[in-house]
Amino acid sequence: MNRVSVYIFIFLLTIILVLSYNLFISSNGYKERDSLKNQNNNLQQRNKAIRDTNEELKFEIINAQDSDEHIENYARENLNLSMPDEEFIKFDKKDVKEEDE
Repeated sequence: MNRVSVYIFIFLLTIILVLSYNLFISSNGYKERDSLKNQNNNLQQRNKAIRDTNEELKFEIINAQDSDEHIENYARENLNLSMPDEEFIKFDKKDVKEEDE
């Protein structure tokens, strides 16, 4: 009876060691879980940024379809277009910051 209990103890200890190795050290353990969590967080942030950009684009499209003034403003600001007798002046943010200092 005593010999059987020693074998059972060794067997259980072996199982515990194998499971501990799998949990803490192997590729299926905590390190892999943490890596996947970080990847998931990064992808969620990228998705949020893309969603925000899509919302802005939807807003721009709806405004462009509904308003000629919006199209004119877009052409002036982003494409640097102006009427033949107009002069278009655009300030860079760098220039403004340098002048403030």
